[in-house]
Amino acid sequence: MKNILYSLLSILVLASCEKEDPNSPDNILNGTWEKIEIVTPHLGTKLSKDEIGYSEEYEFFRNGTFTKFNSKTGVTFSGSFKFKAPGENQVDEIRTYIYLYFPLTYSQTQDLAEEVPCWTCVNLGPYFYGWGPTERMILYTNNSLVNPGPCCFKDLPIYYYSKK
Repeated sequence: MKNILYSLLSILVLASCEKEDPNSPDNILNGTWEKIEIVTPHLGTKLSKDEIGYSEEYEFFRNGTFTKFNSKTGVTFSGSFKFKAPGENQVDEIRTYIYLYFPLTYSQTQDLAEEVPCWTCVNLGPYFYGWGPTERMILYTNNSLVNPGPCCFKDLPIYYYSKK
């Protein structure tokens, strides 16, 4: 009787284990991503990783946080991110949107205020490529990561990232 009870208990424990989906946005995003290309569609220009002149990396963690390092500024920022599913009228190639939030310290705010004179400006110079201290990225179904910059501006460069 004990053997049957232990067998049933073992089966129950094994059956209740949750398998992670390797194609979930969280699993795909987790890790380090580096900037590999800058494309400016309206000019028809492309810069490869070797032509960019600096490096930029994001490291995403499963707990919804990330770090961003840009060798041009020498600054590392940390923040949190959230996923947002694409709408029904969005293209099928979009796996998810990723919204990044940079909670700045008072010291960082002061440093940025000296560098960038306008907090309501669309782009805070070389620090954030979005609206103020936020960024929006797109994870595509082919597992490419793209920062299209602030929405509604078709003449800005698009940044492409690849997982290391």
